[in-house]
Amino acid sequence: MLRALLISVALLAAALGGYLYWLHRARAYMHVRSLTAASARHAAIARTRILHVSGCERDFLVKVGELVEPEITPSLLPDTLQLATQLYGRPAQRRHPRALIWTRDAFTLTEIFPRTSAPELQLDLHTGHVVQTLDGVELGVDSFNAIRARMRDHNLPVADSLTHEDHSWTYRLTIPSSCGGAWTSVYSRTLPETADLDALIFPPVSSPDHSPRPAAFLNKLTTEYTLTRAITSASAKATSDHAAATP
Repeated sequence: MLRALLISVALLAAALGGYLYWLHRARAYMHVRSLTAASARHAAIARTRILHVSGCERDFLVKVGELVEPEITPSLLPDTLQLATQLYGRPAQRRHPRALIWTRDAFTLTEIFPRTSAPELQLDLHTGHVVQTLDGVELGVDSFNAIRARMRDHNLPVADSLTHEDHSWTYRLTIPSSCGGAWTSVYSRTLPETADLDALIFPPVSSPDHSPRPAAFLNKLTTEYTLTRAITSASAKATSDHAAATP
């Protein structure tokens, strides 16, 4: 009986000792973990820089090392074209319609000079890369639904369109540009036409509304971005003069 009692006391003591040791280790671990987490938080605070984009109404606060584009706005001014060459290198040229093309690792930037409208700047994302626009949208990460939700949260207008051409469908989402009130941002995605995609886009025959439906695109990632501007009297004259001078 006494022996059994002693064994029980020994087992209880061992269990209590084990518990106290575990408690001490747990407290020490939590203490170290909290210090590590605090250090990690401080280390995770990314440095920021000011990004100035000529032609935008304000500067942008962006994280150091983050790829934010474009760093130019569409313009016919020689100074703007010279800046583009300094930033992106010597462009390739296209004649019909006239365009300047810069190819980088993560994207292709195309400045188009239509004869009857203001210039526009197009950014096409390369597969496997991420580029953040001036609006804070991440091409290659954000879906059209994510952009729409962001605009809804900020009470900003959204317009969209779905077009069919060259055996493909293109969905475009137009929002106010963070570059300023005179600018418009267009996010788009083009998919090749297939029977499955057509089935999602075209409503049933019995539907009273036969308009194409964009739902098939809303969860797709955005890969194309266009920055355009409204034509003022000055820009219209510059565009007209440029068109007259262009062979």
